[in-house]
Amino acid sequence: MFVFKRGIHIVPKLPNSKALLQNGVPKILSSPGFKMVWYDYQQYLCDKLTLATAGQSLESYYPFHILLKTAGNPLQANVFNLASSIHNNHLFVENILPSVVETDTGSNTVTKTEPSRLFRSRIKDSFNGSDWEVVKEEMVYRSESEVLGQGWLFLVENSEKKLFILTCQNNGTPYYFPRNQSFDLNSAISIDEFGTLKQMRELVGSSTKLNGKVQDWTMPLICVNLWDHAYLHDYGVGNRSEYVKNVLENLNWSVVNNRLFSDISK
Repeated sequence: MFVFKRGIHIVPKLPNSKALLQNGVPKILSSPGFKMVWYDYQQYLCDKLTLATAGQSLESYYPFHILLKTAGNPLQANVFNLASSIHNNHLFVENILPSVVETDTGSNTVTKTEPSRLFRSRIKDSFNGSDWEVVKEEMVYRSESEVLGQGWLFLVENSEKKLFILTCQNNGTPYYFPRNQSFDLNSAISIDEFGTLKQMRELVGSSTKLNGKVQDWTMPLICVNLWDHAYLHDYGVGNRSEYVKNVLENLNWSVVNNRLFSDISK
């Protein structure tokens, strides 16, 4: 006799969760602010995704795999939006968690981490010699100028191992460029944006003719949640730039450095 268990999407357990609930994320989110962005909203999204995929083959997949499988199907936009939001928020929380080390006495201490030399080198190569401080300022500016409402701010690495800033409207994903949602199509777009959309359409068309797939090897290194619930409690209306700046100045670099491609064979 076979027993089938329905897939239920749950919020992953975080290391040092008790301290996070009591203290929040130092210099970024208060305890109530962190509870809202992770325990409350992430659970809400997981519950919605469980209902949306119930009885389908997708119910047994992780959100990351669900977003990849549904990104190219407009009839599954609801499922894609839920899975993409869950995954993006996980990336965000993961790269702001304090780096905690357990001491000999059994207590935990927060240690400061730094960008690796490889990361700093890639930054200079990718941004015309600019250092990380300059790129941080550009990321804060782009978050304000390009995402008026809800969205995400990324620093990503492409297939050529070059880094660039990517903003996504609503629940866009960095993994699949036709669903980056970098432009707000509810309003007028510039000539440059129109050219980019035309180029994307041509790439999708040529790829589909070849094998039905679009090759995209973009990987996110840094993720900042720009949705209202992520910052309104602690920063209020009109202070999102301060929130983005605090995130970028207090990243867990152990996480970010590990996301960067490193050819250890060389």
